[in-house]
Amino acid sequence: MSAKYNLVCDQATTFNFQFQILNNETPLNLTGYTGTMTVRPFVGASTTTVVATTANGLMVFDAVNGRVTITISATTTGAIAAGRYSYDLVLTSGATVTRYLEGKFIVTGAVTQ
Repeated sequence: MSAKYNLVCDQATTFNFQFQILNNETPLNLTGYTGTMTVRPFVGASTTTVVATTANGLMVFDAVNGRVTITISATTTGAIAAGRYSYDLVLTSGATVTRYLEGKFIVTGAVTQ
């Protein structure tokens, strides 16, 4: 079962989020894993707001320590309208796909862009 965690992103600033996956207090070794975090206007929406993956470089792993870091540029967050969105984050190892996080992706409006 995935963890529920709401993320807050300040519009027009660099969004940086890091978390660690533990298995009985031991970091999960993410060697060989890939990952995708998808933000959509709402669950079931056909359009995406932003996608961070290990393939596009917006998601990187510190594999041995089980750390996942997502970084989205200020240019990209500046193009997202203030509001509430939904996201989930899945990691894939071979044929196994596991959703680790899900929740609201809340973008707060910026005055300076």
